[in-house]
Amino acid sequence: MNNSRVLLVLSLVFVCFILLGLKLFTIQITNHNFYAEIAERQQNKSFKLKAERGVVKDRNGEVLAYTKNDISLFVDKRMLNDSEKDSVANVMSRVFKKSKKHYLNLIASGKNNICLEKKISKESMFQFENFYVDGFFVQEDFSRIYPYGSLCSHLLGYVDGGNGGVYGVEKQYDEYLTGKEGIKFIENDVLGRTVSVKTDNSKKPIPGNVVQLTINKTYQTILEQELLKGMQEFKGDSASGIIMNPKTGEVLALSSLPDFDPSNHGKFDLKFKRNRALTDPYEPGSIIKPVVMSMLLEKKLAREDEVINTENGTYNFKTTKIRDTHSFDHLTVRGVLEQSSNIGMAKLSQRLDENTFYKYMRDFGFGNTTSIDLPGESNGFLKKPKQFSQLSKPFMSFGYEFSATPIQMAVAYSALVNGGHIMRPYVVKEIRDQLGNIVIKNEPKKIRDVINKSTSDKMIDFMIGVIEEGTATKAKLSNVLIGGKTGTSQMLIKGSYSKNQYNASFVGFFPAEDPQIVCLITVSSPEIGRYGGQVSAPIFKAIAEKIIDADLSVVPAEQKIERRKEYLDDLLRKSDAGSQKNVLKFSNIGQEQTKSRETKVLAKDRMPELLNLALRDATVVLNEIGIKYKIIGTGKVLSQSIPANQKIDQGSFCLIRCETKRMTDLRLN
Repeated sequence: MNNSRVLLVLSLVFVCFILLGLKLFTIQITNHNFYAEIAERQQNKSFKLKAERGVVKDRNGEVLAYTKNDISLFVDKRMLNDSEKDSVANVMSRVFKKSKKHYLNLIASGKNNICLEKKISKESMFQFENFYVDGFFVQEDFSRIYPYGSLCSHLLGYVDGGNGGVYGVEKQYDEYLTGKEGIKFIENDVLGRTVSVKTDNSKKPIPGNVVQLTINKTYQTILEQELLKGMQEFKGDSASGIIMNPKTGEVLALSSLPDFDPSNHGKFDLKFKRNRALTDPYEPGSIIKPVVMSMLLEKKLAREDEVINTENGTYNFKTTKIRDTHSFDHLTVRGVLEQSSNIGMAKLSQRLDENTFYKYMRDFGFGNTTSIDLPGESNGFLKKPKQFSQLSKPFMSFGYEFSATPIQMAVAYSALVNGGHIMRPYVVKEIRDQLGNIVIKNEPKKIRDVINKSTSDKMIDFMIGVIEEGTATKAKLSNVLIGGKTGTSQMLIKGSYSKNQYNASFVGFFPAEDPQIVCLITVSSPEIGRYGGQVSAPIFKAIAEKIIDADLSVVPAEQKIERRKEYLDDLLRKSDAGSQKNVLKFSNIGQEQTKSRETKVLAKDRMPELLNLALRDATVVLNEIGIKYKIIGTGKVLSQSIPANQKIDQGSFCLIRCETKRMTDLRLN
């Protein structure tokens, strides 16, 4: 009996050894690769290493956006016993000043890997220096930082939860800002603890490239501060501002209000994130007039000293009535622009055929994107000649029946003052890798020539006159000669033009002799002031003054000269004293309401009374009666060599003396 039991036990042991051998044979031989792979996965693991997103800098190297190397703290619940859970909760409570129960609840409620604290600074880890618990680990968790808050928000855009670019430069140049992930291979023991890091196979992450903008942070700060101040002062709904270098197309500052904080973008509605300077086309009003005037001069269809009948402010044209808010019976072509006469522009626009008018509008960039290197740009709207009505050209000549974005208007004005070149606007100057090698370098790019230099020079003169003697005197600087144009347009609300809501605009440039800066300001629906000359022109002035004070390279302080009265006289009087000017029977919505001037029928054989008239008005009268004259000084007329009502003829000559206002401490570039 005992022997039988021994044999049975031995038989069972032998069978077990046979089965064990077969299993070992299966593991070691038959399924070797399968189990080797399992062991490999258990012992050797790989982790992706996040790459830092690239830095964004302004043109002078100021950092506008960067990535902060934050970390997040985790526990692997599967590797913790009760005592270790208690230790982790204790240290977390001590460091982050939260209750121990808070962390114990987190651990108890989660599965596997549980995040205890998210996006803390690496410096915080010094407090865990001597704390070691298996299952307690750290992961890099980068944060995108915009150190100046909402500054440049529409230019920069922001990143989403996956660190991908949304809006602005972050989106447009996402592939260059996104770095290349690395990988780390580690070897674990049977308990899952890290034994070593395999440096041979591991690869470090490569940070994203450094993007340098054309933006000047100082200019941007000035623009945003003054634009916000102006919008609040005049109670506007929104506003846009652009500062450009007209010679290169570089955008030096760009702002849209209201704005947002990219670091907390989730708290802001989409209306705050809209880059209105690119996305919102509007009927620009009278700021289009210099563009149309340049067409006429380029095609030699108007002379600056030519006199236009401006109908004392009301003109019946076809089926409509065109009005000026500055009422004049006659103006020179120059005066039409200076006084922003809708009637004058409407009449002058009839000299351009529809195809020529359309071609120039397209060449100036309307109806097309500018190809600026930012997302979301609108084409605006420009109807084709076959869609023109009898009213289209006149109304387009003072800024209606088409729409343009602020960036399109800034590009067009740059062409008006840079010699006639349409330049592609851009916001990124260059991109370099981490070793300093250039990846992309943007250079000024001319798209086309639209007018010649002589026409451009003439338009600069005309727009200086707008500041000195016209509708934009509130933009005038005491120490620098500037040029520009105001614009006011009624807003289209539910299919009809509002009598209470306006877009108030101003575009200016300085210094006038060699424009380095073009600045556009648009305020939507201001409750106070309403007009471009009252609202946007003062904002431009404040911006220009601060830029000139902050950046001596624009108008060097040592270049202090007096504003030459002869130069200003020439701007106001480019007439041939020996020729009689024709009053043309041709013909604007204007700016600030001014008192109407009485219309007087002038006797061609009697000297009119000129005393106390503004030089501009006196020039119109003298041109109309055809007398030869010479003017000394600027301002109001103080004396005339031929007394009023004295008989005159074609050979008569009159010397006009005006009040001269000497301006000192002037500096021009």
